[in-house]
Amino acid sequence: MKKVVFLFLAISTIALTSCSKEDILGKGATVKVTVKKLGLIKSDGITVYMFDEQKIDTSDNFFKPIHADESSVTENGVATFEIGGEYFIGDNQKTFYFAIFDGDYYYKTATTIKQGETKKVSISY
Repeated sequence: MKKVVFLFLAISTIALTSCSKEDILGKGATVKVTVKKLGLIKSDGITVYMFDEQKIDTSDNFFKPIHADESSVTENGVATFEIGGEYFIGDNQKTFYFAIFDGDYYYKTATTIKQGETKKVSISY
């Protein structure tokens, strides 16, 4: 009996360790967000926030940095998001929302992306 349990554990361990994260969760995606102010690309240091669902209530309180799933700071005007496969469990495509905040105001954009894709979007303010 001990040999059977040991053999089962050994095979399970080998099977689980031979699978990559991508094999288990699926491919992720990449979104590059360009930030523009008055039509000009902003440089470094602008924080862009990613939201994986739009949950805007009547007071429009959803788009707050505290509700963001991820954030990225711009370099040369572009914030890059490497979206993990865990966001696509059960779906091969999903809509993501990206926002920047300027005082009491926010500016947002959205894109629908498939697993394995790379997309470019922009936010203007």
